[in-house]
Amino acid sequence: MSRQYRTDKEYSFVEIVRYNLKMWWLAVLLAVLCAAALGGYKYVTLKPYVENEMYDNKLQVHAALFVSDYSDTSVVERVGNVIKIAKSSRGYQRFCEITGYPITIDEYNALFEAIQGEASGVVSIYVTFPATVGNATLPDENVALEFTQGILQAAEEVSEEVIGADCVSVLDEPYVTQEIVKMQSYSISEDDFKRSIMKAVTAGVLLGIIVEIVLYTFWMLIYRKPKNAEEIRECMDANIIDVLKSGEDNEEAFKKVALYLRDEERSCNRIGCIRLHCPKKDAALKLAMSYANEQKKTLYVDLSSSEGAGTEENSVTDYVLGQADAVHPLQMNAYLDSLCRSRSKENGMDIAGNRRFAQLLDEMDEKYDCIVINSANAAKGAEAYAAAKLCNKNFVVCGRKSVKNETLYRAKNTADVNDIRIDGVLVYEL
Repeated sequence: MSRQYRTDKEYSFVEIVRYNLKMWWLAVLLAVLCAAALGGYKYVTLKPYVENEMYDNKLQVHAALFVSDYSDTSVVERVGNVIKIAKSSRGYQRFCEITGYPITIDEYNALFEAIQGEASGVVSIYVTFPATVGNATLPDENVALEFTQGILQAAEEVSEEVIGADCVSVLDEPYVTQEIVKMQSYSISEDDFKRSIMKAVTAGVLLGIIVEIVLYTFWMLIYRKPKNAEEIRECMDANIIDVLKSGEDNEEAFKKVALYLRDEERSCNRIGCIRLHCPKKDAALKLAMSYANEQKKTLYVDLSSSEGAGTEENSVTDYVLGQADAVHPLQMNAYLDSLCRSRSKENGMDIAGNRRFAQLLDEMDEKYDCIVINSANAAKGAEAYAAAKLCNKNFVVCGRKSVKNETLYRAKNTADVNDIRIDGVLVYEL
C-alpha cells in the first residue's frame, strides 16, 4: 500500500484564521500601539490649529462721501448708484486722468472698497496699505492718501456729470486708521479636532489588527517548528501521550506514560524510545524507573551514551561484536537493571542492526517483564529505527520548540516505510 510522503506543513485558510484568533492578545496590543501612534500624530499636528486665531495690525486710509436726496428713490438705491459710478470704467478713466497712475481697471477696483455700512446716505471708502495687486502697489501712507483722494475726486466729478450737480459731496477727507484684525488662517473647531482624533484612533485599531494578521501569518509560513502539540500530532499521525512543561517531568508524569505504553498481552514488553531533538535525554530512563516502581523486573538499554555508565561487563558492545559470550547487566535497584555500550570499541559497526543484538533481547525477554531501549537523536541517525523494529511498543519524545516540522515528517516517513508503529508522542514544552 502506497503511503503519503510529506516533508512540510501546509496550512489551510481555516487553520490560519484559527491560529490568528488564538493570538487575539497580540492583535489587541498592536491595535493599541497603532491607535496611540496615529492618534498621537493627529493630536500633535492638529492641536496648534484648534480654535486658532491670528491677528494683524491693519493700516487703512478712510474717507467718506455724502449722497444727497437727488431723486425720489430710496437711500440704498442712491448710494448704490454712486458706488457703481466709483467702480465703473468711466470712474476709472477719470481717476487715471486725475492721478496719472498707469494701472488697469481690475487693479484699480481691487485696491479699494466702497460700502454702505447701514441704511444711510454715506459711502465709506477704504484703502488698505501697504498693498500690491498685479503691477500696482501702495507702499506707504502718502501714496495711499493720494490714491484715496483721487478716488473721491473721480467719484464726485463723474457723479455730478451723470446725475447732476450737488448730488455728492465729500463728508470725510482721507485719513489714516489703524486696527487689530483677525487674519484668515487654517483653523478647526474643537469638535472637528475630536472627530479627527477618533478617526485616527479607529484607523490605528484597524491597522494594528491588519498588521497582526499579516505578521503572524507570515511568521506561520516561515517558522518551520510546530506551533503546538496538536500540530505535532498531525505530523506524526499518533496520539499525544502528554505535554510536559518545565519541572513537570516527574514520577507522576511518567506513571501516565508507563500506563499508556503498557502491554499486558506480552510476557515481556519491549519499548523503544525515539528521540527527536529533545532537550531531555532521560525520558527512557524515567520510564524504566516507573515500571520498576511497579515491581516489574525492568531492563534499561542505553544506546545513546558514548561510553558505559558502569564496568565493561554491562556493555553490549563486546557481546554484539562476538568478543564476549555473555552480558551482565548492572543492577540499579531490586527491579531495575541497565546495559550500555562502548562506542570506542565499535569502530563504526552497527550495533542495533546486528542480529546478535536481536538475539540478546530475545534472551533478556525470559528474564525481564519490561525492556526499555533508549537511542541517540533519531534525526541524526538510523539506529533508533533499527532498535524500534525489535520492539512491540514505540514512542517519540521531542521538544516542541527545538524540533522542526520537517524532522517530524521525515521521522514519520521513515517509520512508515520500515513498518514501525509509533504508538504515541511525548512532548516537552521547552
